[in-house]
Amino acid sequence: MEDKKFDPRKFIDRTFEQDLFEDLLKFNDYSRVLAICDGGGMGKSQLLQKLQHRCLTVKPHTPVSLIALDQLPDNNPLKLIEKIADDLTNRFNVQFPNFEELYSAQASGDFGLIRSSVFLQGADFRNSRDVRIASYQVNADKVDNLTLESRVEKLTSEQQEIANRVCIRAYFNDIKEYCAKDPDNKVVLMLDAYEKCQVELKEWIVDYLLARHFFDLDHRPTRLALVLAGRKVPEFEMKWALEDIKAVVKSRQLGKWGKKDVEECLRAHGFIYEANHLEMFWTMIQSGMPPSLVVEGMHSILRRQQ
Repeated sequence: MEDKKFDPRKFIDRTFEQDLFEDLLKFNDYSRVLAICDGGGMGKSQLLQKLQHRCLTVKPHTPVSLIALDQLPDNNPLKLIEKIADDLTNRFNVQFPNFEELYSAQASGDFGLIRSSVFLQGADFRNSRDVRIASYQVNADKVDNLTLESRVEKLTSEQQEIANRVCIRAYFNDIKEYCAKDPDNKVVLMLDAYEKCQVELKEWIVDYLLARHFFDLDHRPTRLALVLAGRKVPEFEMKWALEDIKAVVKSRQLGKWGKKDVEECLRAHGFIYEANHLEMFWTMIQSGMPPSLVVEGMHSILRRQQ
């Protein structure tokens, strides 16, 4: 279940951010978003992998999906949702029945099912009149000859746009139902490299994902958390009041390593080093060099000397 490329033994520092994440997972207040913003090479992606590792190894396991936004095939939000749903189903067996049905319908060009889809979760028909819910059922028990034809239709661009919205809505309805089913049920979404995704997807993340499923306190899923990282993150203050941001978002800029962190990094990578090596790499950090480049320097210099 773990990412084999990530070695938690070589992860250094960032205890403050890990504490923020642990606090987020308690769902004891309105906070649902952890935003990590800093320059290149500062360890944002490594931090997300560390947080994912925590979800995968600490029992009870927390269903988590970590997506690098710059590696998506396009800027279609449905592709992002499809990838997240696959992660959560394959790794944690979290089921999305409404989403799966409608996603299959749009893939096969069944716009009739897309158009007629109605989500009744939480619907209240008290004092309603002339309400009818209709369905079709075929009984083939006594049919002598039955021919089934499968034909894939191609949706028009307008139909596809509608289908995308319906499928995404179905996915979040399923998430909401999953989180409400059991007090222990929770889901964590992690989106990396926010600044590298295209404008259309950025707008969707702010105007739909964040607005509806994190800042809407009355209708959002009960235990859905988001970790969003990048050299830039959404300008929350442009859309929400400061008090709302403080209530929902925990924001953090990664700080520089301390000297002890540099020494811990040398030991974690198995280097035999002298005091002058420690001072040299510590000077690099003080000068503003990101940790990723310092680690590369350790490998280059110390391996050559051994």
